[in-house]
Amino acid sequence: MHGGEIVVETWLSRGVDTVFFVPGGTNITVLEALSRNQNKIRSVSTRLESSAVFAADAYSAIRKKPACVICSRAPGATNASIGIHTAMQASRPVVLFITNIPRRQKGREAFQEINYLEMYAPIAKAVIDVNSLDELAGDVARALDISVSGRPGPVVVAISKDILDEEADDPLIPKPAAPVRFGPDSLAVERAARLIEASKLPIILAGEMVGFESANSELEKFAEATGAGVMTAYRQQDSIRADHPSHFGHLSINRLPFQEQALKESDLIISVGSRLDSVSTADYTMLRPEQKLIMIYPEPSAFAQWQADAALGSNVIPAMEAITNALSAPPPPDRIAWRDKVHQAEVDFAKPGEIEIQGDIDMAQVIEHFNKSVPKESVMVSDAGTFGRWITRYYRFNEPNTELSPVSGAMGYGVPGGIGAQVANPDDPVFVWVGDGGFLMTGNECAVIVQEKLPVKLIVCDNNCWGSIMVHQQKTFEGWDFGTRLQSPDFAAIGRGFGMPTWKVSKTEEFAGALKEMMAVDGPAMLHILQDLRDVSPYSGSAR
Repeated sequence: MHGGEIVVETWLSRGVDTVFFVPGGTNITVLEALSRNQNKIRSVSTRLESSAVFAADAYSAIRKKPACVICSRAPGATNASIGIHTAMQASRPVVLFITNIPRRQKGREAFQEINYLEMYAPIAKAVIDVNSLDELAGDVARALDISVSGRPGPVVVAISKDILDEEADDPLIPKPAAPVRFGPDSLAVERAARLIEASKLPIILAGEMVGFESANSELEKFAEATGAGVMTAYRQQDSIRADHPSHFGHLSINRLPFQEQALKESDLIISVGSRLDSVSTADYTMLRPEQKLIMIYPEPSAFAQWQADAALGSNVIPAMEAITNALSAPPPPDRIAWRDKVHQAEVDFAKPGEIEIQGDIDMAQVIEHFNKSVPKESVMVSDAGTFGRWITRYYRFNEPNTELSPVSGAMGYGVPGGIGAQVANPDDPVFVWVGDGGFLMTGNECAVIVQEKLPVKLIVCDNNCWGSIMVHQQKTFEGWDFGTRLQSPDFAAIGRGFGMPTWKVSKTEEFAGALKEMMAVDGPAMLHILQDLRDVSPYSGSAR
């Protein structure tokens, strides 16, 4: 059994059923082993390494298990780095396997040599450099286990080509480790329950661990037991149903007036499964000194950044259940009345009509029609860009595992993210929303969508500019747009070139018919929306 086979057999021992890759000369033994296991592991070949990792990020978000990626040495490994950073910021268990130069060449600036321990240490959960064939199975198993232990995150494994090519006799593959689950301390539970009972107006901040633990229904029960409103952390909109009476909206870059007022009035923040990232906390300014903080998170290092009044180093489900059981009374009526008032403000804010549209496409009306037309279990993959703010404001996420966006803000996520989402969830519709800039970064992966026969539906929002950058420019220098104007190609023609049917929409009233026809296609399809750059953002004032 050669090293490539050992890697694949170790994957199988951990239940790996999908791998994303770009083939390289250093990983042919792994590919050979995969070719003999096509009935057990689906192998999806992307056109760029960053796309492979983006696809794995989306896959792991839906399947809650390690997603494996193979790439070759330095050029491939550096391309993959943006995806690893994105997976780290999102707490996703992606495992990247880099097939490295031969061991005897290391340390001499050999052809395509990089020290991956130094390169990836700042942006990955762990980095492992395999030293020998004897250690290969153990290191691969350890990488997979680390990726899902505690706070999930990306792990990078570098394996030299000579190790992959070497033969071994009956290698020992470690048995799967028992899942690590953290439970709440009883004293911390008691402290948290008393803080909630003493609070006048508590707010829950729901983070990434809610999704990873599939704790959506438990979150709703916890919100009902405490009477607290729920704000979802950045790009975690599917943590709670938008129609639930506790829903206070999404903490995005655009903090909303009713959210600011609610946070100002609140005397207690209950952070459930959030690392309290900079966007969700308004660059770490959200918590006031007099506000109390209950923090639930399964990674000890996260607590060092905050002064919590009750700290529960725990998975979120047992912590929420324990706190609920420790409460001695239902929430008071005043708290429920306040919760319902803020929720109604969120519902009203998501209704079209406030924004005066300058062009022929009203994206608020587009999203409202889309929301009514697609199944509620549809997966929404959104690239980075200002077009996504229309979705954030007007689309109603009412099912778990339906929002996928780059938590790091990395452009180019959309199309490959759609690949990973559809592979992970073949039975539900997957829609990719992507801007003209993001599509021109990784839209080439439409070739993979067509080749793999994935029924992904792409919606390209084209306003001929780098929208978010232009907003920043004009906020600082009125009327200035240097370097942010784009000359877009005919995206509909590009879609046809890849082999998928396409539609072009230039007026609001054309969208309904085009969407209906696109959804009827049994396979991939593309819809090209021609936006007016004056309607770049769904918030009042160009500074938003």
